[in-house]
Amino acid sequence: TTALSLAMQIAQTGKKVLIIDGDLRKASLHTNLELDNQSGLTNYLAGDAKPVDITSATEVPNLFAITSGPLPPNPAELVGSSKMVALLSLAAEKFDSVIVDGPPVLGLADAPLLGSIADATILVVEVGGTRRDFAKGAVKRLRATRTRLIGGVLTKMRARGHTYDYYY
Repeated sequence: TTALSLAMQIAQTGKKVLIIDGDLRKASLHTNLELDNQSGLTNYLAGDAKPVDITSATEVPNLFAITSGPLPPNPAELVGSSKMVALLSLAAEKFDSVIVDGPPVLGLADAPLLGSIADATILVVEVGGTRRDFAKGAVKRLRATRTRLIGGVLTKMRARGHTYDYYY
């Protein structure tokens, strides 16, 4: 949700944006954008498709998407491949912004692999849903893979009255 919201906001400024569903375990971008997921990132990474074949226009002007495609048995191998690096490089030439929606950091190799090949990473943390020690562990794990962590987003923060509780 956070990655898609960011992509939509950037697209609304007139920039050409590509969002990629890099969560090859629990993909959701296709559902949120109401796109077909018969072919996508996994088809390209496995060698069955070209980038142009898996990129779809969305209903949002200037926003294009690459869905996950069929969920593979080896997600970490695919996202850490040289083909993923090549795709991101090509996308950076064709689009003003490229956003990769990745999986959770802890417990999986996928997110640190994606972070290590991305230009920058933003960690998304759910208020009240992510324990502080888990968030610290995620940051430590990302930094260990030389991920360029540029910030974080707190999600599901509840308003108290009409203002946010500054100290929450």
